[in-house]
Amino acid sequence: MTRTYWLVYICGSLIAFVWEIYQMPFFVSGNLEPYEQTIRCGIASLGDGLVLLAAYTLAAMKGGRAWFRRGAKIPHAIYFGFGLVVAIAVEIIATSLPSDSMLSWRYSDLMPHDPLTGMALIPIAMWTIVPLLTILLVRFAQTERN
Repeated sequence: MTRTYWLVYICGSLIAFVWEIYQMPFFVSGNLEPYEQTIRCGIASLGDGLVLLAAYTLAAMKGGRAWFRRGAKIPHAIYFGFGLVVAIAVEIIATSLPSDSMLSWRYSDLMPHDPLTGMALIPIAMWTIVPLLTILLVRFAQTERN
C-alpha cells in the first residue's frame, strides 16, 4: 500500500471518528455507557475509513492514483458516489435489524429526515463532508514544500 492509501485510511478514519462522536445526539444510545458509545464510534470510524479506502481505490482505477489532484469528474463521482451508496445501504440494513442487535441503531427525535424518502440526513451529510475533508487533508499532506 502506498503512502496515499495510508493517508486516505488514517485521515478518513480520524475525521469520521470526530463526526461519529458529534452525531451521537441524533441517535438513541440505549443503555450504553459513554465509554461504550466511544468504542462503538471508534469501530464505526475504522469501518468508515475502509469505505473511504475502497472509494479511493475505485476512483484510482479510473483516474490513476493522483485523480484527486486533477479536475477529472468521473473519478470524483466514483469516490463520492460509492460512499453515498454504501452509506444508504448500511443505514437501511442497520435500521431494519432488531433493536437489540449490536449492528443496529435507531434515530433520536433530533434526526432530520428527507420528507420524500424518509432517509436520515445526518449520515448522508457525513458521506459528502467526510470524504471531501479527507481528500483535502490528503492533498495538503502531500503538497511539496518549496
